[in-house]
Amino acid sequence: MSGFKEIFQQGLFKDPLEKPSASVSSASLRHTLSLRFDAKDTIAQTSYSGANDPWLGALCSLIQGMSLNEASDLKWAHLEKAFGEDQSFWDYKAEEEEHVFMEAFELLKATVDTYRGRDYLYSDQSPLICRCFGVRESDVLEFLQTGEEVTLEALGGKSKAGMGCRSCVPQLKRWLLIHQPPSKEHFYKDRSRAEWLLEIDYMLTCFPDSEDLKMDVDSFKGSQVVISYDKNLSQAQLEMESKRLQDFLGTSVDDGLGFFLRRRRSLQR
Repeated sequence: MSGFKEIFQQGLFKDPLEKPSASVSSASLRHTLSLRFDAKDTIAQTSYSGANDPWLGALCSLIQGMSLNEASDLKWAHLEKAFGEDQSFWDYKAEEEEHVFMEAFELLKATVDTYRGRDYLYSDQSPLICRCFGVRESDVLEFLQTGEEVTLEALGGKSKAGMGCRSCVPQLKRWLLIHQPPSKEHFYKDRSRAEWLLEIDYMLTCFPDSEDLKMDVDSFKGSQVVISYDKNLSQAQLEMESKRLQDFLGTSVDDGLGFFLRRRRSLQR
């Protein structure tokens, strides 16, 4: 097996497969993962298209020769065992842990499920955050809109997120911290929802990045306002944009409202 750094630098596993058994594209990653299975449901060939990606390359290298079930159960521990002696693996892993979820894993899972005939699961699914209990971004958002105390313990009690292998706990903590509601008393309930939506929608058009990111008001529940956007952003960019949006709309509308950015996205076959 090639080393982690070698796979990335040489762009290995980027030769296109003719007539793959399953192939899935990710709009956010701008990559396509293709797998070819043999008659015994063992992965015989792997490939991905798009810019060089260390994680897709590493996954392609690791899963060749695996059974369908083995590929479905792939976890960080398998990558660490295979590439742990390569320092570049740990350097990239430190960066990857800044993200709420690992998109390369999600693309692999979607491709395996597509081969199983379960591609319908990905029509409108939001990103998976806690793999142990299947908790997705939409589940966390729903929890934030309940008005309950925003803590990891409260979220775990509601959805079991972070109560399995706990590898998602650092990401969950960062996620909840971004969307901590203000502690002061405010008056966002003193007007009708329609009035608030009209004002938020108007002020959103005044936000400097609204047009570029194609921002729209998605929903308004409790004190949480969901703003959808359509552009690829890194986790650092998303956190910065979320803070700027909260500061802008909180000042111009009501800082008792929490403004939550959620990307319009889906995995496409």
